[in-house]
Amino acid sequence: MTIDTRPSPTGGALKEWREQWRLGTAALVGTAVSFSVWPSLSSLFIAPLQDSFGWSRGEIALAQNANLAAALLSPVLGRLIDRLGVRPVLLGGLLLTSLAYFLLALLQGSLPLYYVLYTFLSIVGVTTSGLSYTRVVNGAFVSSRGLALAMTRSGLALSGALLPSLIFGVISWYGWRMGFVTLGALILILALPSSWLWIRGASVAPLAGAGHSGSATRPSWFALLGNRRVLLICLAASLSYAPIVALLSQFQPLLTGKGLAAGEAAAAIGLVGLSALAGALLTGLLVDRFWAPLVACVFTLGPALGCLILLQPHLSTGMAVLALVLLGLGQGAEIDLLAFMVARYFGLRSYAAIYGLSVLFIAALVALAGSLIGQAYDRFGNYDLALLVASGCFLCSSLSYLALGRYPDFAAAPGLDDGNGNDLSDARVGG
Repeated sequence: MTIDTRPSPTGGALKEWREQWRLGTAALVGTAVSFSVWPSLSSLFIAPLQDSFGWSRGEIALAQNANLAAALLSPVLGRLIDRLGVRPVLLGGLLLTSLAYFLLALLQGSLPLYYVLYTFLSIVGVTTSGLSYTRVVNGAFVSSRGLALAMTRSGLALSGALLPSLIFGVISWYGWRMGFVTLGALILILALPSSWLWIRGASVAPLAGAGHSGSATRPSWFALLGNRRVLLICLAASLSYAPIVALLSQFQPLLTGKGLAAGEAAAAIGLVGLSALAGALLTGLLVDRFWAPLVACVFTLGPALGCLILLQPHLSTGMAVLALVLLGLGQGAEIDLLAFMVARYFGLRSYAAIYGLSVLFIAALVALAGSLIGQAYDRFGNYDLALLVASGCFLCSSLSYLALGRYPDFAAAPGLDDGNGNDLSDARVGG
């Protein structure tokens, strides 16, 4: 069998969707109700846990450190996906993530046990996130890969908008335990059956020659980290994503400090989510037609401009909306661009390992930026320095994307080593 990851020159997008719509639908549904939506819902459980067990909010928030452990393991879990294929890792992850939610529902007040279960949820949940589902989409779609990735992310955007109200209602009527049970049940009822039935076939299997009987071997971690393009993608993604996350955590006080009323600030912040959805869909359409690093550069320079707009001492509502829309467009574009470019520059043999490395870079910088932005305000009494640094990060990110250079010509150079002697491509794999 031969798997070719080059974009089709004949424009077979419609043919792809006719043949692969089941895979695309399973990825959309799975992303929408699995671990990726948890960050939008976790805050709903803070007050109920506090009331039930007397834990402080600081004690509850310490569980978020589990995300760093999950990020550290992301490259390893990615390598597991590359070696075994998406299907077994994803299905096992869905079962374990559902189990983690059910176990959290059984808590009886032990704070250490809460930390253990939260860590367990964070680690197994990674296997049900974009690490797996973007690999599914990249393997199934070529001509319309960008649009397919954007459609997958749109499912998460919609669930992020709808599920908080649903889970809040469940918690209000039936208690926080049923909130966790509902999250586990959604995986078992929606994500697991669709993934079991539809995520199968050659496009999600481990590629021939990936550390088994083929001629190509899987690159070592040192080879990956020593590859210029791998590092550029990891740096570009982290330098654009981390500042947005840090700013999101401070938007309300930032905007009110610039003269907006609290209600106006809240309404403006709500536009970030809508802009992120628009950014994902728009970039998905563009990267199927234009050079992806150029698209990434443009959508990363937008947030840089947004930060400069926010530097004004007094903001009008209109200027605040413009700045937040630019930041939202950048946020929505980032993850889809990352998934697209990892597949386009390196193929699928080591896709999940490289994607996992980028998750590690992003998580490390998010943790650093999240703490520094608060310290910057404490020291200077405003967010202006943080905004300048964030704008500089966006600029460096845009330049890093451009430095990736032209797409590899897999057809002309099978086994391409990206100029560093590291065989990272799977342009044509026979088996």
